[in-house]
Parts: sequence; structure tokens; C-alpha cells
Amino acid sequence: MNTSNTTGGGFQGMLRDIGAAVGELFGGGRLDEADRLRVEVFFSLLGYLAKADGIITSHESEFVNALMDEFKLSIKGREAAHQAFERGRGKQLDVEAEVRRFLGVHAKGSPETERLYETLLRLAASDGRLYARERAAMETLSAALGYGPDEMERRLQGIMAGQ
Repeated sequence: MNTSNTTGGGFQGMLRDIGAAVGELFGGGRLDEADRLRVEVFFSLLGYLAKADGIITSHESEFVNALMDEFKLSIKGREAAHQAFERGRGKQLDVEAEVRRFLGVHAKGSPETERLYETLLRLAASDGRLYARERAAMETLSAALGYGPDEMERRLQGIMAGQ
């Protein structure tokens, strides 16, 4: 991923970089098995986190829709992302099992895992507040992805300070 484009781009730069990296995975309109796994896990965790505090705010919804645009998902990719998001939103998934699926392909600390974690943090901070249930969900996700509570707090503070 070319990080030079994000230096002055802030939030939009982050979306652009994530979109460029993931967009490469979804060319041609079809999702192969590896791509489908990434979309399913990524968007189901976003749905879970967005609904953790009881309501999906317009900020969170816009964030997820912008990610779909930035990822340049095909129609089939968007359908898979939407279904995964709904599954997560409806809490019809085992969060730790979803993370294990992702880590089975992308090791802890890998660039892909880092992108997933950073995006989850940005979603959590997207509406400018973090309620107790949302914080608890983020703590669960952080631990499952291999990040400690101090790292989560440091990053969240940085993201919220930059808004």
C-alpha cells in the first residue's frame, strides 16, 4: 500500500488507501473464496460494532457505505458485504469465530489485520462518542485481533482528537 498519499489526507486518505488495497482484491465483478471470506468477516464485524451500542448512527452508516464505495465492490461484492453487515448487526454471528476465520488467512500484526483493526477503531469513533457497550465490543475485538487495551485507548484517543 502506498502510504505517501495519506500524509495530508486524513480520514479521506485512509479510506482511499483501504479502498486501493482492497479494491485490487475485487476486480472483475466476481468474488473468489478468499475475497468472499475477507468481505464477510470485515463487514460482519463492522455490523456487530456499529450495533453494539444499540443504534447505528448516520455517521456509522455513512462510514460503512463510503467503505463499500472505496473498496470498489462489484454488485456481488456489495451484496455479500450488505449480507455480512446485516448478520453482524443482528448479532447472528460468533465474533471470535469470525476473527479466527480472518486470522486463519491473515496473521496477527499483518497489514490486512492492521487495516481491519484501524477501520474498526475509526468506525467506533465516527460519531464522536463511545458508549460502554460499544467500548466493550471494541475491547473484545481488540483482544481477538491481538491488540491490548492500552493500544486501543491510545489509538482511539488519537482518532477522536483528529476529528
